[in-house]
Amino acid sequence: MIVGQYFMRFGASVTQYSPSFPRGGEAAVFAIELLALISGASINFGVEHKNFEDTSWVNLGNVNATSVGVWSLSLAGIKEEVRLTYVVGGSNATDTVYANVLAPQWRPY
Repeated sequence: MIVGQYFMRFGASVTQYSPSFPRGGEAAVFAIELLALISGASINFGVEHKNFEDTSWVNLGNVNATSVGVWSLSLAGIKEEVRLTYVVGGSNATDTVYANVLAPQWRPY
């Protein structure tokens, strides 16, 4: 069984997106667990949201994870549709982060 996935910088800091999914509550804790990273690499983990009729996504919050461990965001006022964003930082095109994105912990408020 493989736990986690690799995120690479790809030369420029390219934003990578998760598939969108419906919210499970009006607030939630989103978390990413960094299992390993190349020295000097980091990952900006973010949450975007929108209502179904909206045509563009809005940033709800983000955290710049720079070391091994669990990094979390406690966010409220979540709209109907959510997606996660990942931007790997560093100075080399091959900078890589190995991370496990944890399931959101939904709250009703």
